[in-house]
Amino acid sequence: MRRVATCALLTVSALGCVAPATPDFSFSSDKYTFDGRSERAIVSIQAFDERGNPGTGIVQLTAAVGTFVEGDQVALVSGTGSATFRCAPSEEAACAGPVRLGATWRGENRALTVRVTPSDPLARPLWRAVPTMQAVTLYAAALAPDRTVWAVGERGAVLPFLANGTWGAPAVSGVTSTLRAITIASDGVLTIVGDDGVVLTGPPTALRPLSHTRTESFSAVLRHDGKLYVAGSNGAVGVYEVNDFIISPVSTMPLNALAPLGDGVVAVGDEGMFTTQGPGWVPMAAPVLARWLKVQVDGDGLWALGRRSTMTADPVLVQGPGPDWKSSSLPSGAVQAMAWGTGSADRYVATDTSIFRHQVGGTWEDLEAPSGGNAIVALGGTQVLVVGPPGISLIRVR
Repeated sequence: MRRVATCALLTVSALGCVAPATPDFSFSSDKYTFDGRSERAIVSIQAFDERGNPGTGIVQLTAAVGTFVEGDQVALVSGTGSATFRCAPSEEAACAGPVRLGATWRGENRALTVRVTPSDPLARPLWRAVPTMQAVTLYAAALAPDRTVWAVGERGAVLPFLANGTWGAPAVSGVTSTLRAITIASDGVLTIVGDDGVVLTGPPTALRPLSHTRTESFSAVLRHDGKLYVAGSNGAVGVYEVNDFIISPVSTMPLNALAPLGDGVVAVGDEGMFTTQGPGWVPMAAPVLARWLKVQVDGDGLWALGRRSTMTADPVLVQGPGPDWKSSSLPSGAVQAMAWGTGSADRYVATDTSIFRHQVGGTWEDLEAPSGGNAIVALGGTQVLVVGPPGISLIRVR
């Protein structure tokens, strides 16, 4: 039996079993089609030297795109070796489709082709990094009626992301303070607020500072029912009238976001949720204690995103208001932003590491973005723009 097995590895001729003249090896994969997200391919090498003995040494692996998890060099053991090939379309667009792999050992080359086929293109998006016009951190963004996204951030940056998928020339803000929130009216007029009491308003080509006497940092802005609301670091909400804000104390801690709620307004912040009642403000009962960062209102009610006060990185999302508040845990990571599109499938949350989409049943799916962000804009369909890191933005494409 041992003699037969040995002979089987050699070339058979009229003279019996003789060794091949050159080394030989095979290169194969356990999967030739995989989704590139949860699945990976295991490539295997089997090698024999000129005498038909198990091969030794290093096999050099190559790939047109993707990576070999353990490295691209495989040391043969008893003539065999293997490596894990990873190719995620969410990280490298070229992974979606056929990928050619190669192996070289002692001057012999072998090749094979695997195909990465995402099982659901909508659930396996691709992301493209788009450099911004300025190397600044961006903190907020909003979609204008003409489909331009305007983003604001450090050093008075006001940057347009155009419908063709590129960043345009920045608007002149006339300030150097950090800008933290933006809202855009139906006529295209921008209103932007930020540190040092900055409030800018007007079309992008003619932004002007709004005259007032406040000096605190503003982190939220809302136009609703013909009024301009601002909120920020001192826990108060101001309604602009004539040349100043009529200030209403709301909280003893900073407020982070504003949203319309019926005929009134809701404000959320480090100390809780609040809503207008007559000329004043009253607390809202939320199902959990948290530092609330963002708030959105849609046909299903009010949604507030925050971090539980006991653990700053423990995110939570609640839906209400009323006695039947619902709470939903989110994927781990420090939550940064949220964006609601026109439908229930267009609900997104950003953490400090990735972007997540809300699913039917209240679960969250990791869209495998290369990073998180400070602001998300749902552009419609599968298009999502994420801004935040200095000089770079991410756009989700099919």
